[in-house]
Amino acid sequence: MRRTPSPNTISIYSSLAVAFFSTAIFLCISLIFRLHTPAKYYLIIVSIILIVTFFLFRFILVRFIYNKIKIIYKTIGKPLKFENEIRTGSSNLIKTVERDVAEWAINKNKRIRELQRMEQYRKEFVGNVSHELKTPIFNAQGYIESVLESDLDDPEFIKKYLEKANSNIERLETIVSDLLEISKFESGRIQLEKEAFDVVKLIKKVFFQYQHITEQQHTKLTVHGDDNTYFVFADKNRITQVLENLISNSIKYGKEYGNTNIYFHDLDEQYLIEISDDGPGISAEHLPRLFERFYRADKSRNRKINGTGLGLSIVKNIIEAHDQSINVRSELGKGTTFSFTLQKHIE
Repeated sequence: MRRTPSPNTISIYSSLAVAFFSTAIFLCISLIFRLHTPAKYYLIIVSIILIVTFFLFRFILVRFIYNKIKIIYKTIGKPLKFENEIRTGSSNLIKTVERDVAEWAINKNKRIRELQRMEQYRKEFVGNVSHELKTPIFNAQGYIESVLESDLDDPEFIKKYLEKANSNIERLETIVSDLLEISKFESGRIQLEKEAFDVVKLIKKVFFQYQHITEQQHTKLTVHGDDNTYFVFADKNRITQVLENLISNSIKYGKEYGNTNIYFHDLDEQYLIEISDDGPGISAEHLPRLFERFYRADKSRNRKINGTGLGLSIVKNIIEAHDQSINVRSELGKGTTFSFTLQKHIE
């Protein structure tokens, strides 16, 4: 690869060219006018021109070119690197400048795109929070106003509307609690209480909790490999939250007379747990954002189902707090599979 010369190299080559060209001119003049100039004078002339032009060229390069490059390095935040390049007389300085500026521009563009994406996410999040909080607040307000404007001698009417108002206030409390919990996870203020437990038994316990929903949906729940024990080392209460959310979602968003299957895979130091349904599935463009707060892949469908829209975000935070990972894959018409890892308990 061709190397770009440093200021010293450029100055030396330039001064040599000027010195020899000037000496050649003097020599030609001497020959034309038959001047008998001793050879040592030519050597002195070459030396003087060489020294003068070297410092002149170097001054011009450093003063009017490399100082400008130094400003560029200050702009991109690498002034010390430039000083080091000058001090060591790097023969690839210009090429290094090109590379560093290009790298800075790429990183800057990435940062701008990331900030734009975060700004869009912030706007969506604020809009979603406003909508989610506004609905139960307005509903509760409406029921209470109806009671205040009604005939207070009708206890059945008052009780019915106050119960509805209370239900919306409870939903509001749930949303706020979930947001606070996510905030604690993201700020690292959650302390996990890890212990060894059999995750199969925990899954069967969660299955029992949702038995009434499975009967309504005619959904079949199956644990594959339930004759084995899969001991993990994790926070049992938090993993219960994860299982409750994923299993309930597979039932509620699955199809009637559908199936929810749970599989286990041994990954040496971890277990991979898959919760799979055969429901309508989720289109590919929604999958990258599925774990965002309040994000809804199918707004028309999800509005009919109770929930804060924060469940999957909490699930992701819990799994990542265990230094594990969670993923989702789905295909329209074929169902959705959530998979996450848990640390294996080794006696």
